[in-house]
Amino acid sequence: MNPPPHPASPISPGRRLGAGFALLIVLMIALVAHAVWHIRDLEQRMHTLAEVRNRTIQLATDLQEASYNLHNALVYQALATDPFERDDNFQLYNRWVFQVGKARAALKEMALDDFERDNLARQDPLVHEIAQMHETVIDLAARGDRDLAQDQLAVVLRPLNLRYTEMVDELRRHARDRITEALADTRDATRQAITLHLTLGGLLLALALLISIVTSRLLKRHTETILGQMAALEEAGSRLEHQANHDPLTGLANRALFYRRLEDAIVHAGQEDFSLAVMYVDLDDFKLVNDTHGHAMGDALLREVADRLRRVVRVADTVARLGGDEFAVLLMGIDKTTECPELCDKIEQAVTEPFLVDGIALSPACSIGHAIFPKDGDSLDNLLASADTHMYQVKRARKGDRGEAG
Repeated sequence: MNPPPHPASPISPGRRLGAGFALLIVLMIALVAHAVWHIRDLEQRMHTLAEVRNRTIQLATDLQEASYNLHNALVYQALATDPFERDDNFQLYNRWVFQVGKARAALKEMALDDFERDNLARQDPLVHEIAQMHETVIDLAARGDRDLAQDQLAVVLRPLNLRYTEMVDELRRHARDRITEALADTRDATRQAITLHLTLGGLLLALALLISIVTSRLLKRHTETILGQMAALEEAGSRLEHQANHDPLTGLANRALFYRRLEDAIVHAGQEDFSLAVMYVDLDDFKLVNDTHGHAMGDALLREVADRLRRVVRVADTVARLGGDEFAVLLMGIDKTTECPELCDKIEQAVTEPFLVDGIALSPACSIGHAIFPKDGDSLDNLLASADTHMYQVKRARKGDRGEAG
């Protein structure tokens, strides 16, 4: 009879415990390494997102602003009758041409995706066509054919500019959408990583409890960093959007936003058959305030005038600072004959009310010109030109009155 086989030698519990402990340590090290790698990867992605996408938004905003100012300089050049004024507008036009080219060149040098490269490629022939039209309008204006130049601006150039502006706006919206998508992906990835790491950490035995606690704290700290970066990025995007549409000194709408709202208002007024008014408010002798009391006092005056204009108009109206000491007001749904003169008087009374700054009494004065849609013009350029002409008529009349009084 054969002897029974010897039972297998049991593995030492200490060796099994050591093996299990070693396995837990390896798993914990792998978990920590993966967490650190994932966090650094997310931080790098957030950094790249902030650098590239916000830069794209800023350049697209600069391009749109320069394009608006470029068109405006061309319009004033075509409308100007004084050769010196036309030359000044031509110099301003050249400066904005340079700014448009600079912004487009900077965009093309960036690491762009397929949509952005395609957008810029589609812009190129349109930019070339617009540039040719600019040369035509400039040539007509130089020859004194202002009517034909204005007709080219309204009939040919304006639709081209609208298409180009929409392309630039598509580029900016695309960058914003990419930021939103990336934030959502990063947020989901972060949540999944947190869930995975906490689950694996919770499954580890008490032997690895200390390592688990350290890992959890590390994850929590870096999670807060990532969420804080995402919140800061969202805030930065909103701030850039606000800066692109508002004057930094007064907080009023800037020239680009004012023109967009006026364009929309003209379309709406034409469809609904109601009137609107555009007012130019230009401070008189503002340079004297800067020269006498310093630029800080001039800035204080501009902020005070902006606050007064805000208070005197309705919520539905728009107040903008176009630059320097020049403001504009868009008034919706006013009476064609009676309300506008009264509102001009009301605004003038509000602006010219004396006020005290650091012990210095200032008595601001202003010249106001207005234009009513559709009586004084049925397009943005015509309305702005009419309001600007009326404002300068008021300003010249006041200078003449002061000369007679002297």
